Amino acid sequence: MLHDLGLGTLAPGGARFEVEGADLAASLLTKHGVAAADVDRVWEAIALHSTMGIADRRGLLTYLTHRGVFIDGGRYGGVPDAQVQQIYAKYPRPAGNGFLQDAIVAHASRSAAAAPPYSIAAELLRQRRAAG
Repeated sequence: MLHDLGLGTLAPGGARFEVEGADLAASLLTKHGVAAADVDRVWEAIALHSTMGIADRRGLLTYLTHRGVFIDGGRYGGVPDAQVQQIYAKYPRPAGNGFLQDAIVAHASRSAAAAPPYSIAAELLRQRRAAG
């Protein structure tokens, strides 16, 4: 899952997790000889995957990446429960449902640039700080 690279240990936290993930994915794909135009499309899909109102207007790959991530997070309906369960049976999530939010907050805590105002990271970080 290339879109998750920005939440891993290779992402330094100097920018939004989406951008750092896109940069890491682009570097990996380039090292493996993927054409520059395809690398650029993947970069855009990852960088914009959490941007509501934009991702769904930036081409099929960006749209599908956005929808897939948010379906997985429970944001969009329309996928039958039986199908969701088949997907999770084949591709299990780490324990607990908060693992992704925890990873976003951990990355956002690294620097102000990692959680710019009005981003998902900034909002999750704000909520965690408010909750203590």
